[in-house]
Amino acid sequence: MPSHAIVNDFAARRRPLLDVEADGPLATGAINSFAGRGVAMFFPLGRPATWRVIAMAAADVGGSAAGAAGDAGSDLSLAELQAVVDEPTGGAVRLRDPVWLTRFRLHHRQTARYRAGRLFLAGDAAHIHSPVGAQGMNTGIQDAWNLGWKLGLVARDLADPRLLDSYEAERWPVGRFLLRYTDRVFGTLTRAISSGRVAGWAREVVVPHVLPRIVGSRRLRALAFRFVSELGIRYRRSPAVAEGEPRLHGGPRAGDRLPDARLSQDGRPVWLQQAVVGPHLALLLCGDADGWDAHRLAVLRARHPAILSVHRLVRHPAPAVPGVLVDERDEALARLGVREAAQYLVRPDGHVAFRCAGRELGALARYLAASFRPPAPP
Repeated sequence: MPSHAIVNDFAARRRPLLDVEADGPLATGAINSFAGRGVAMFFPLGRPATWRVIAMAAADVGGSAAGAAGDAGSDLSLAELQAVVDEPTGGAVRLRDPVWLTRFRLHHRQTARYRAGRLFLAGDAAHIHSPVGAQGMNTGIQDAWNLGWKLGLVARDLADPRLLDSYEAERWPVGRFLLRYTDRVFGTLTRAISSGRVAGWAREVVVPHVLPRIVGSRRLRALAFRFVSELGIRYRRSPAVAEGEPRLHGGPRAGDRLPDARLSQDGRPVWLQQAVVGPHLALLLCGDADGWDAHRLAVLRARHPAILSVHRLVRHPAPAVPGVLVDERDEALARLGVREAAQYLVRPDGHVAFRCAGRELGALARYLAASFRPPAPP
């Protein structure tokens, strides 16, 4: 992408980074942070050196690029890093025997577009940011998975090329939110550390008020996990998903991730996502196994044999039908919002492409016909 495509550039900041030995008042095996004029953080590494050190001069902590601009392109010396560390530590920590040292530039950037014709960007090529939250890898993997299955179908002429437009529509807002979140968290942390308020804030606010609520609340723990893991991402506004008629009230909507639940299949325990999510579009028929239009199902399978797999989810075992998913605890069907019958079409990335209530498959057939193609005759 050309440089003018950058839409978010939150003050690229160059900071010293090195693996080194250090002498002074450092707690072994723990993260040591010092604040005063600037910030110095010592992370226990072990090998190839005892400490990894990240230091920020006072001019950089507030988030301005002015203090970092002058060092662009310059080599970093141990003496220079020692001078930066001396300010927050009061000269109490002496550095020696560096294994390597460098400057790292912290960017918060996102390309204006994730697609330009036949060019697609994903992962660090599309967005770079502070490592706060440790979500960069998850986001990059989800970018690639979101794009990969769509490219695979279009390249095999099994889907309309317009399906590729949904990649940017779905993933660009995720990258934008991630950049805003990491920039705010990083700025808050560095300002708190530089002001020396972290220990007091943690002691007076986090420990007595925040931690008990998080640890004691199953719902808050689940929300925190879904946020950090990014399993709660939704694509409800995507042009590639649709709600069918009659509407299904409750359960994950089109664009949401398929929930997981414990089931049994042919007498063996299995998880819903494990059984359903795969390289195909998975049609999950929820309700009594013998209540569906066998002829219409056969037509759908014949039209989309290369991309469509069919799965049945029932409350009670049906010995005559092998491979049926049995929800004896009514856990999966409750999470899917199913009382009598419903249908879910699940994408290879685990998100719901289409859903509706009832057993009529006409709306599903129209959805498939609009975006997916039958294989070309041999």
